[in-house]
Parts: sequence; structure tokens; C-alpha cells
Amino acid sequence: MMFRTPEDAAIAAVISMLLEVSGNPKAGNVDREHNFPDLRYEHFLASSVSSYPVFLEATGKSWYGKNGAERNKKKAGIGYLIFKSIEVSSGWHKAQNVHFGAYILLIPLLRRWNSSSAFSAGFLASQELKKTTYMDSIYLLKGHQLSSARVMRADNLSLGSQETERFLRERKINLYLWMKMAPEENAIAKEVTEGYPLSIRNSRRIRNVFEKYEDINYATVLTYHTLLSEVPDALVISKYGKDVGFEVQNLARKILERSNNDPDADMKRFSELDRKLLERRINPGTIADLTISSLYLALLEGLRF
Repeated sequence: MMFRTPEDAAIAAVISMLLEVSGNPKAGNVDREHNFPDLRYEHFLASSVSSYPVFLEATGKSWYGKNGAERNKKKAGIGYLIFKSIEVSSGWHKAQNVHFGAYILLIPLLRRWNSSSAFSAGFLASQELKKTTYMDSIYLLKGHQLSSARVMRADNLSLGSQETERFLRERKINLYLWMKMAPEENAIAKEVTEGYPLSIRNSRRIRNVFEKYEDINYATVLTYHTLLSEVPDALVISKYGKDVGFEVQNLARKILERSNNDPDADMKRFSELDRKLLERRINPGTIADLTISSLYLALLEGLRF
């Protein structure tokens, strides 16, 4: 199944963000029962819903008039749309770094909203990145500055470096090339340049788990913890170092190894890991973003709950 209209795709992107933040228990992150001092559940709700107009623009809907006549032949670039998502959503809340990574994942997918499958959407979204220009990279940099998102340190072209914009302009480095230069542990950069393999695989997990248990929350949190077991979280690494990142990954892996297809037992184990990470103020934000893109692709392939 594919989305019937651009509006369907934009709505699906919003729903995927809402389902992710509402997922509970979700080890270490904001959910309907946990807030951080500077980041609340309601901030994510506001950011998700207010992103809809930009999501729709990413599909191309706003480029055409009522009668189908093209109003503007020049499409807004992916980098600009990521920046605009942050700018627009920030007008509705006072928090920082709410959905920076999610926008990087979703905007290219929305560009190819009418793909026939999750695999096709992931592949074509990565191809869209190859078409970007250095100005898309500049806008992504400005979006990062606006969101104040915490990112991993990089030897070259770091989002936090004062020299990055000059280098991007001089070398005319587009988004695809910039993402390819990211550190190995930057799962979002790998995802968007390699065809969204994690999101595709986990979108199928979401659909399969929901079909079996008819519980969208369980499907969401099981997928979240599966992703947590598959890759070290870049946000955790940026705050606490690689050792802690791999420690958290290993903790999630051990929980899943003990799983015996009993949702109640799984949820208790997830709650215990959630408690441990919250006590240490460890929040795997990158995993949350990958859960969002996985949910979006599951919705593209027909998930309804």
C-alpha cells in the first residue's frame, strides 16, 4: 500500500512523531509519564503537530494550484525544509532540540511520498539527497544552530564548528557528501545515505508485532528497544562517550535475549531499563528519531491501528 495523497503522507509523518513520544515505557526518553527539566512531553506534541505544513510542502503539495497548474517550478530544497521545520515548530514551544534528527530522516522520505513500498521510499529518499546542493548543507547547519541540538564531535565539518559554513561553501559540499563524512556512529547520517535499512527492517517489525498483538504501544516500544540493541545511540555518545553508548546498547540486547513473546514481561523489563537510564540522565534521542522513521514507513505500507 502507498499513500493516496500528499496530505496522507504529511499526516503519517505527524502520527509517527506522536506515536513515538507517546510510547511508554521507552528507556531513558521523554514519554507520556516522564519529562526532563527542559524538555516536556507537551513540547513534542506541539512540535509534531506544528510540523504538518512543512511536511506537506516537502511532498510538493504547496507548489501546485487548485486546478493542478504549477505555481512555482523551483522546489524548496531538503536542507531548507529541515530548517523551516525547526523554525516553524519552534514558534509553538520554548524547548530546544525537540525533533532535529527526526526532520533529517522524514523530509527526504516525504519528498518521495508516493513510493510503492518502504524499500522504494528509502532508496529514493537517499537518491534525493544526492541531488542536493551546498546550500542545503548551509540550511541544515542553520537549523542545527536554531535548535541547539547536541551532536557527536567530528574531525571535519562538525555542526558545532565555526569553520564549517565557510568550508561547505568553498568546497560546495552537498547534504549527501556531508552525511557520508559523518562519524561511523552517526546512525542518522548512515541511515539517510544508505537507503534507510534500519527503518525499513523495523517498519516490518512494527507491522508484524501489531498484527499479532493489536497493541500499537507495544509495537512501538518493542521496536524502540530493538533499535537500541542494534546501534549505539549517537546522542548518548555525544554526552557520555562511546563506552556508555555501547553499554546501553548491550543492556537493551540482554533484555531482548530474555524476551519470550510475553508483552507483559517485556514491558516490565523495559520499565526497569527506563528507570536505570533516567537515574543516570541517559536519553537515547537518536533511537527515538529512528523509531519515528520506522513508524512512518510502517504507515506507508498500510499500518492502521
